Amino acid sequence: MKPVPMVMPELPNQPNSLVKFFDRLPQGVIDTLTTEQIEAIQQAFEEPGWRRSPVDIRLTVPFFGRKYYFTFVGGAEKRSGQRRAEERRQYPLRTAANIFFFIGLATLFYGAAIVGLVLQSAIVEF
Repeated sequence: MKPVPMVMPELPNQPNSLVKFFDRLPQGVIDTLTTEQIEAIQQAFEEPGWRRSPVDIRLTVPFFGRKYYFTFVGGAEKRSGQRRAEERRQYPLRTAANIFFFIGLATLFYGAAIVGLVLQSAIVEF
């Protein structure tokens, strides 16, 4: 099918990322897109059919003048085995930063447990 020169239509109900995508395209490229290609691009930018996870906690913690973010997401596993294997290779669990994070988390947990035991024994003896 021969490309039909056109001016991009207004995209009032489309995701902001789609609008930004078309804003970055040169007008010469937009002019070469067919209606079917534009529709395919719009479908690719549509929101996925999945819903948010039941557990979705995102927080930022200031630490020595810098801010760090933490994200805890949980729910039923819906990724394919191939995608999980690819992500395990791309984001390995055994990294120095992860090890130090878990050591710090364990230290906080055991420190809080010790403080709790000390307070409990002080209250019981009183």
